Amino acid sequence: MEHTTSSPRSFMLQRPHFPRSFCTDSRAAFECGKVEFTGAVSAFPDQLMSEKEDLDKYLANSMSILSVKDRETALEEVNGIASTEPEDPDTLDHCLQEFDEHLMRLKQGTYYEVAEKMDPDYVRDRDFRIMFLRANRYASNGQHGYDPKRAAWQMKNFFDTKHLLFGKDKLVKDITLDDLDEEDKHSFQRGSLQVLPVRDTAGRLILVNIGGRSHFQSIESELRAKFYMFMSLKNVEGVQEKGIVTIRYCVGQYRDEKSDPNSLSLHGKGVSSFPYHWAALHFCCDDYRQYTLLRTLFTVFPTEFAARARVHFGTHLECLYALRSYGIPEGSLPLSPTNAKLILDHHTLWYQKQRTRDIARSRNEPIIKCNEKMESDHSQISSGNFDVSFGKEIVDAPAHTPPFPQTHNDSNICYRTQQALDRFIFPRPCDVLYGNAYKLHAGNLRLREILAQHANDYEEACGRQAKIEFTAQLLRNIKATGTRFLTQDKSSMQWIEVTDSIARNRIAKSIRNRRRNWR
Repeated sequence: MEHTTSSPRSFMLQRPHFPRSFCTDSRAAFECGKVEFTGAVSAFPDQLMSEKEDLDKYLANSMSILSVKDRETALEEVNGIASTEPEDPDTLDHCLQEFDEHLMRLKQGTYYEVAEKMDPDYVRDRDFRIMFLRANRYASNGQHGYDPKRAAWQMKNFFDTKHLLFGKDKLVKDITLDDLDEEDKHSFQRGSLQVLPVRDTAGRLILVNIGGRSHFQSIESELRAKFYMFMSLKNVEGVQEKGIVTIRYCVGQYRDEKSDPNSLSLHGKGVSSFPYHWAALHFCCDDYRQYTLLRTLFTVFPTEFAARARVHFGTHLECLYALRSYGIPEGSLPLSPTNAKLILDHHTLWYQKQRTRDIARSRNEPIIKCNEKMESDHSQISSGNFDVSFGKEIVDAPAHTPPFPQTHNDSNICYRTQQALDRFIFPRPCDVLYGNAYKLHAGNLRLREILAQHANDYEEACGRQAKIEFTAQLLRNIKATGTRFLTQDKSSMQWIEVTDSIARNRIAKSIRNRRRNWR
């Protein structure tokens, strides 16, 4: 069957390009494997330094070609400080109408058209179509935060991917674990793909892919498992509205030694068709060959993907530092501190719950209403009291084993790691952040409201010393609520708290600027 596989030129955003030497030399170096690795972190030979630099420039250019609004949104989302704006029903209805019009024009000869003929109600389900609109918000060409045209193309690609992985008979059927091969299910249970039981500082779900522990026999097998995992999350609280954070971890014993550019290209095309908003993508590695693989991934992803991607190169501890600075709770990765095995407690429980639900659906039995919420209070994890239930319990968690180890007691090495991590901070919604990109951050907006309320009091203070004392007292009152004034170090990209003197000057300057605007 022939079907459309490419999109019109107007659909594609401007994309930064890799130099030709980067594409050819990196592939040759990957295939030849000329470089030996002797330490925990592989050094970059001189001839490969340009490859890393080209990838860094590509990511920077992906950000620069976005509009100012989209760039600010991407920065906030990546740093885990984004807030979700309420949806306007009228806008959503208007965009759905546009979405349908685009699908009518592009569906001829596609597997979407096949699925529509098989079961129109399944394909035209309103909630199902809204998923694709939400997955394509904040796009430069979109109206009111949505891009109906891009969403239509993604839905077309979604059915192409579904047909490739599961065949025609499953096009209009919700995929269950029984639709996976026995080898797929066995590899899935081994935990290289996991939904973490914690959320980031913005309350978003976190998915982790441990590259070096993948036991899937083919890229299609891994994609089938990912397809099931992603589509099983569609009713989880906040996932459609806030998006998903993904981590691909390939450091030390968890290095990915099997993937190649061709298979990863197919992987990228498949995953990009899933109807989810990718809020942030983190890639942790200590091997230059991972840069070659990432280059392949980024060239098949839309530009917005690359703008939300961050590559963390270094040791295990350095990558943990980096992830924490972006709002990923420490200790959240299912990695054992004493060996190279994965921690599977929560994943096993999640898998059992999904199995129970699938069986209930297949028998048309009533399914226990679950709130589908994974709590994000990491303090409960570290104390071993994390509640992994989704609502009413279907499968009881082992009472004697917490989902994650208590890292402060596992070993002296892990204790030192925890001490090091405790020195780092990451922003919260109530914090005030320095930088033009964070003007719409919740803490910054709240600060402007407070200053507007006290602007007249500042004006009435007589003399310079009186104004200094007034702003100092105002700062103490603001900090007493838990608010911090944070700035991001340009070299380490870590968040640090500014001194009271700098914060007080910020308050005074903001009030003076408001006074000038009133004149």
